Amino acid sequence: MSSVSSRLSSNSVASKSLCLIDQKAVSRNEVRFFFVPKIMIINKKALTLKVETILTEITMPFIVLEGVDGAGKSTQIKKLREALAARGIESEYLHFPRFDAPIYGDLIARFLRGELGALEQVNPYLVALLYAGDRAEAAPMIRGWLSEGKAVIVDRYVYSNVGYQCAKFKSEEERAALQEWIMRTEYEEFAIPEPDLSIFLDVPFAFTERKLREQREGDDRSYLNGASDIHEASLDLQRTVREVYLRAATTDERLKVIDCSTGEGQMQTPNEIFAKIEALVEPLL
Repeated sequence: MSSVSSRLSSNSVASKSLCLIDQKAVSRNEVRFFFVPKIMIINKKALTLKVETILTEITMPFIVLEGVDGAGKSTQIKKLREALAARGIESEYLHFPRFDAPIYGDLIARFLRGELGALEQVNPYLVALLYAGDRAEAAPMIRGWLSEGKAVIVDRYVYSNVGYQCAKFKSEEERAALQEWIMRTEYEEFAIPEPDLSIFLDVPFAFTERKLREQREGDDRSYLNGASDIHEASLDLQRTVREVYLRAATTDERLKVIDCSTGEGQMQTPNEIFAKIEALVEPLL
């Protein structure tokens, strides 16, 4: 480390940007820097700095809230944005799918209204591609917000695609294959931004069932044009979606699960749930 630091001493910007070093990377002849838009690498042997861009400020986080339908994500996102604003942090918000998007949003709305076929009639790979295309179109906007130093809060992202589409397959092999395809398509082929943190709100299923049986209203329901949402109409699907989410969280440390139930199986208060969200977000600020 002393040799690296001495070599960087002539570059005050670079030395100030030497924030965190992955010690494991040192043994692989490289040092990875954090808080930069693109990874910078120092060749340990040559001790030369290969830099495309250096940030002198810590970038704001990209946070995703996930959950089955009716889990209370909108309430928690509102609380999170208010908490960030209270700390002087500007944030932007997106809800996926974007039903106002002219191509993918329109096709997704038609699918959810049942116009493209019943739930079991439409191939999950095709549906997954619609949702992935919607995010791919929105990716430049998300990158732009992050480059402006804003936090980005998103209601649903790639794991919603995994949860709802993989749940339509019965076998674990088919689910695993589709999950791998979705992750590769969205993050590698479409190269959409990866979130710093994804949070799955795990609510008591009795609460989900009650919420979905209630008459749901609001501007975000306009995509239905008076019809029913075929995802929301299947409680069996919602149960399986929850299982897929929980299984995915065991293999991805960036997908955190918040238990929103009390010891008696009731729903915790919004403030109690938000306290858990704050605890996960705080290290990113």
